[in-house]
Amino acid sequence: MKKKKSHFSIFILVFLVMIVWTSWHMLDVGEEEDTIAVSVIVSDSNHDRWISLRQGLEQAAKDYRVRMNYVSTGKFGPGEGLALMERELENGASGLIVQMAASKGFKESAGQAAVILLESDVEPEDVYAYAGPDNYKMGEALAQAVKKDLAEISGERRSVDCRRQKVKLGILCGNQRQLSMRQRLAGFRKEMEGTQTETAWITADIASGSVPEEIPDLMAALGNDETEQLVDYLQEEKRDREQCLLYGIGCSEKAVYYLDQGIIDTLVVPNEFSMGYQSMEAVASQLRYHTAKAAGSITDFLVIDRNNLYDADNQKVLFPLVQ
Repeated sequence: MKKKKSHFSIFILVFLVMIVWTSWHMLDVGEEEDTIAVSVIVSDSNHDRWISLRQGLEQAAKDYRVRMNYVSTGKFGPGEGLALMERELENGASGLIVQMAASKGFKESAGQAAVILLESDVEPEDVYAYAGPDNYKMGEALAQAVKKDLAEISGERRSVDCRRQKVKLGILCGNQRQLSMRQRLAGFRKEMEGTQTETAWITADIASGSVPEEIPDLMAALGNDETEQLVDYLQEEKRDREQCLLYGIGCSEKAVYYLDQGIIDTLVVPNEFSMGYQSMEAVASQLRYHTAKAAGSITDFLVIDRNNLYDADNQKVLFPLVQ
């Protein structure tokens, strides 16, 4: 009798193990089938300015069971971003998170894919969901930092003589085919109206002979690459921070380093971790719930100078996963 009970107990145990194993296997298969393939395409993808963005993307991909392909790219040439989109869709991507240089041909290349646009919208607006900062307001914030210093600078602090009637200003405006850069420039220029400044030059790129030899009193850069270019330009011209005040938009390690060194006076920093997380969250929700369009989001930005660089909240934005 005891022997029969023993055999019966073993049978029940084996049966329960089989049920648990089968259920686990079925859940695992379900999770694999439920995984979404999303490709992320940004210009110069390995530049350190994208570190926070990529951390946000990866965190959201983990949270929402997304198989992310972060596409390796150089700086986009004409039409290169569109070609990469088409390739990723052909290779099985269901969704795209894309930074665009221009809008021409975008709709044809995107097709019916779920698309989130990073940092810059395409025209006509509101056709695709957008994740990123309010570019017009970032331009305004940069101008407000310039205006603040215009009010505070004295001849004793800087060699910039703000007592004369006009202060010369140089603007590195970036690629004006991008809606985001046009919006930043519009916000910056509108906010600067009525100030005692004179625009010495405005250019998309600092190339040989593209700007006058005379260094202006103030320089403003409307993107990360442009901010880095202005830093390099000042160093090549052997000009120091006492001869020109520099203001920029950016978030790369290089930009933050030169802010810390005092070469950059003020940096407007978009919250790219939030931009990455929210863009991945939006495209995953669109694909899972089959909505017509993902819900876009406007992410925040910070205005950082040497006085608040090491504030805890600012450090969390600059180095989100190092905390």
